[in-house]
Amino acid sequence: MRIGIITSNDTVLSCFIQPQIMDHHHLIHFDSEEKFQKNDQHLDVIFVDDELINYSSIDINTIDSYLISSIDSYSYFKKTKAFGFSSFLLNDDQLEINILKSLVKYQATSTSSLPTDYSYLIKGKSEAMKKVFDVMEKAIKTIINVNIVGETGTGKELIAQAVHQNSPRKLRKFVAINVASIPNELIESELFGYEEGAFTGATKRREGKFEEAEGGTLFLDEIGELPLDLQSKLLRVLQEREITRIGSNEVIPINVRLITATHKNLLNEVSEGKFREDLYYRLLGLPIELPPLRERKEDIIPLSQFFIENYISKNSNIPQKSLTNEAKQKLEDYSFPGNIRQLRALIELAITLADENEIRGVDILLEKVEFKKDLLEKERTLEEYNIEIIEYFLKKYKGRVNYVKDILNISKSKIYQLIKDGKISR
Repeated sequence: MRIGIITSNDTVLSCFIQPQIMDHHHLIHFDSEEKFQKNDQHLDVIFVDDELINYSSIDINTIDSYLISSIDSYSYFKKTKAFGFSSFLLNDDQLEINILKSLVKYQATSTSSLPTDYSYLIKGKSEAMKKVFDVMEKAIKTIINVNIVGETGTGKELIAQAVHQNSPRKLRKFVAINVASIPNELIESELFGYEEGAFTGATKRREGKFEEAEGGTLFLDEIGELPLDLQSKLLRVLQEREITRIGSNEVIPINVRLITATHKNLLNEVSEGKFREDLYYRLLGLPIELPPLRERKEDIIPLSQFFIENYISKNSNIPQKSLTNEAKQKLEDYSFPGNIRQLRALIELAITLADENEIRGVDILLEKVEFKKDLLEKERTLEEYNIEIIEYFLKKYKGRVNYVKDILNISKSKIYQLIKDGKISR
């Protein structure tokens, strides 16, 4: 925890220079209000000398504060207590003990997590998701790094947000960055920041994502896309817990919880020389494996209904709509290669296409890649493959045999024979 101490009083300062505090917290001392005003580092809590500070200069909405005063100032400052101010007396002979007790109490308050109800972010009651929630419960109670693994579209960032919002860091920033979406030459400046004039176009100093997330959580999505030369720099940051902006020699300590995510098998990447083994084990921390939507089919309809309600709530001109049994069955039978992201897009399109208050099966427009995804999920004979492909196109084009025979370049009699033999349905 970062503790700011605003005082020029040696007696007050000495109360903090003790092992119980120094061994567990990072202290930043300001001996004047001017120096405090120039501070650009995140502070979790500040201790304020009553005689040294102008209270209008402190943003009491964002910084939890303790007032050290030579007089009983409770009545004067009680209106600010609603914003987190607490006060105690300088002339109390138990000042040192009271400061220590205050810190312990503050930590207990700041680390008491919200009830672990993830439903405001994550929808899912399947057994597969219950296992995910069990691991998340462990993640929110520790400071260990978290690595989320899952296919594209499974909701990895939502998992990271839920871990952050239920952790001791919930009052601080959650900063997300997708490594794959940033050109390689810009990733370093995005992560670590830069000084004015560090390179062409650097017209002013800019903090990187690590500084932006100070005291909170930094989420690095698609960590497997990080270039090898930057992997070594990230490893050093994780080991030393400090960064240096591009164009600067100043070492800046950091206090950030790191959550990473990837759709790749990083261990395979390590064996192929694409990912550093030492960084892999540094990041591994607590792994959370997100199941694809096809492995949590019982969540498909609840998720669909949530997307319907959410979309309609943002479009007041659209009447309430519900899924027909036919539409539900069509959704449950689909493999969703794009996972939850694809389901959401399908539902929002279906709402737009539906003429009445019901979303029918015909309003659910499935992707053409459906049969390709399912086709190779289990081994079949060549004849079984042929039958499945023909049946797929017959269903897709509503039994139009002449149309399907032209697409697949097979005879019409071949299709009719399969129908006659009961091997496919028209």
